[in-house]
Amino acid sequence: MTAPDTPSRLRAAQVVRAHGVRGEVRVEPLGGDADRFTTGLRLHVEAGADRELTVRSSRALPDGMVLLALDGLVSRTDAEQLRGAYLCVDAADARTLGTDEWFVHELVGLRAVTTEGEELGHVSDVESCPGQDVLVVDNGNVVRRLPLCAPFVHRVDVPEGVIELTPWPEEAADEAAGSE
Repeated sequence: MTAPDTPSRLRAAQVVRAHGVRGEVRVEPLGGDADRFTTGLRLHVEAGADRELTVRSSRALPDGMVLLALDGLVSRTDAEQLRGAYLCVDAADARTLGTDEWFVHELVGLRAVTTEGEELGHVSDVESCPGQDVLVVDNGNVVRRLPLCAPFVHRVDVPEGVIELTPWPEEAADEAAGSE
């Protein structure tokens, strides 16, 4: 399995709902924080016809959401039309990632191995969950879901195409019992 090519656009946020009567939208950022939504940032609506919106202002909300005012949205009706839509940035405008951060497209397709080198399969997806993202590792027979966090992920080497993981402790116990 090979990793997919870098997409031309990356999802930056999902519109949760309209806010107020002046066309603002409440969005859930998909990685990063409110600081990434700088004035002048061009966002593309992921759905149907290509529509570009430019950030006029942004404000972080206490619950992790972001309030965006976008050029072209002037009424609540305009904003309501975007409910549920993903707002994307051109890959060239993507935020700079911190240490131990990756874009989903970089992880999908990686060969998953244990720290001892045992093959687990390939990362087929990354599911977004409230606590942390979850890696979906598929070997053709078994699908494993592992939290994308330090106790399970030991090393990610995108250029090498490998991710080192520790499976759930219960899996190791099941495998040991099955070999007796």
